[in-house]
Amino acid sequence: MSKENIDNEDQKMLQLWVRVLASSTRVVQVLNKRMKQHTPLTLAKFDVLVAIDRTPGGVITMSELSRMLLVSNANTTGMVSRLMKDGLVEKWALPTDRRVYSVAMTSEGRKTLKHAIVIHKEWVDELLGGIDKDKLDGLIDTFSDFKKGLTDIEA
Repeated sequence: MSKENIDNEDQKMLQLWVRVLASSTRVVQVLNKRMKQHTPLTLAKFDVLVAIDRTPGGVITMSELSRMLLVSNANTTGMVSRLMKDGLVEKWALPTDRRVYSVAMTSEGRKTLKHAIVIHKEWVDELLGGIDKDKLDGLIDTFSDFKKGLTDIEA
């Protein structure tokens, strides 16, 4: 392989990285801004409520929540405390092990999340609307492979 080809491949990888990072950052910025304007949630709070909602029975331990969100236990504790202050979640110690806390949404949390999911979907549809529909399956496959590769690297 010639030096030009290696440099060109490196340049393309860098271009791809910059575009993925910039696109991801911009999507998060737009969604967070809209979420704060139209709901009592930030995007991070929304993510916590979605994670709780996805668990069987709607109850999750703090440690499981941290793992699911890929954030530290301290970050999860702070976010859950803010959601408790907002009246959207409740937290309690397990009777069998007072060191382990479980979290669930309140009825107000479920109501807030239900509304937020509807408008979040509309925003995501809008943000991804510029992508050619014929390319969706290929992009999904590409990013699935990318995610799997990242998982393999961290294993």
